[in-house]
Amino acid sequence: MDQAADGEPGEPRESAWTDETEQLLRDWRNRAHASQTGYYTMADRFRRWNYWLGIPVVIGSSIVGTTIFASLKDDVGVPARVAFGSISILAAVLASLQTFLRFAESASIHGASAAWRDIESILALPRELLGDPKVCVDSVRKEMNKVAQKSPELNERLWASLAKRFGVNEPAPTA
Repeated sequence: MDQAADGEPGEPRESAWTDETEQLLRDWRNRAHASQTGYYTMADRFRRWNYWLGIPVVIGSSIVGTTIFASLKDDVGVPARVAFGSISILAAVLASLQTFLRFAESASIHGASAAWRDIESILALPRELLGDPKVCVDSVRKEMNKVAQKSPELNERLWASLAKRFGVNEPAPTA
């Protein structure tokens, strides 16, 4: 059994946790939920953009590869050659954009940023099992800062929408 603050053995120790401390953690949880939702939203968006750009690249490159054989024949007219050349240029531009914009990598980074959920486990425990609130809050704050430093920024419009939805009264998280 715990010892009381005045040293009496056998009496439970009074928790140093306050309603304000728990409210701070709830506010942080709401912020984390909003950020998590934003990162999952952006990860899905980047995956879709990767497909919308990647599929035309594959199709265009296939057409170009096929047309090379067709253009070896003398009976291919100028309009067909112009069309095939345009498709070739478009495929090269789209492939370059896909490489430069790194949608698949961005989707992965946003997905990883959304995966943090330590506050939930803290709030689920009774106060008596939580230990020193200052140590706990400092630990959560350090972990949130670490995650924020590694995470990409969410765009302001998305963050404003999520902050309103989750009751967050802070500016958008920045890296």
